[in-house]
Amino acid sequence: MEQKKKSVQKDTAKETLRGNIKNYIQKQIAEGRYQPGDRIVETQLAKELNVSQAPVREAILELSSIGMLEGKPYSGTFVRYLTIDDIEDIFHTRAFVEEYAARRAAKRATQQQLDEMESLILEMEHNGDFDKFVYLDEEFHALVMDAAQSPALKHIWSMLRMAEWTYLCASITKFSLKDLVDQHRMIYTYLSKRDDHSAGAYMFLHIKGFGDEMCQYYQELQKKKRQK
Repeated sequence: MEQKKKSVQKDTAKETLRGNIKNYIQKQIAEGRYQPGDRIVETQLAKELNVSQAPVREAILELSSIGMLEGKPYSGTFVRYLTIDDIEDIFHTRAFVEEYAARRAAKRATQQQLDEMESLILEMEHNGDFDKFVYLDEEFHALVMDAAQSPALKHIWSMLRMAEWTYLCASITKFSLKDLVDQHRMIYTYLSKRDDHSAGAYMFLHIKGFGDEMCQYYQELQKKKRQK
């Protein structure tokens, strides 16, 4: 039993480290240190973060799997050049998936799930830490997916790893953390009122808004690059 507990703790620590590295890479992209076309050097990043190469490699592979980075044979891994069409495709897909999930969740969420959502929002409100907010945001959206009670929908959402863009989105948004918390509070309010139409519509606009900001962010990056 003790050995199993240690194994779980080890896996959790490994997952947390990998997640922190992914967030760090996204932060560097958001701040412009890593720009489209820049190479991500695994050994250099491991040295910079004072970690082994294994979790860095895993983080890079995960970001590559969602299309934020791309591997090129015999060349390495680079920050992907995202077109406006790429970004719209990613975020419109997520918006449609989560809109449908919110509409289902409004009718199917248990009281326990609604209580858990409210607890997450209260924790968001009382915690001003950015990294913590991102974690709570991902937990909230995962809970909405669970409340939709559709294994097929949750599988699609998980397979596309849609929540992986959260850190970058929250890094570049013009909204304050309070604004973002208020948006989640509004989604919860519609869900708790069992208003499926409003819950779905607001969820769609919530996700699409991040996509619009991402489009603007990449347009500005491209403009700056042309001016150099």
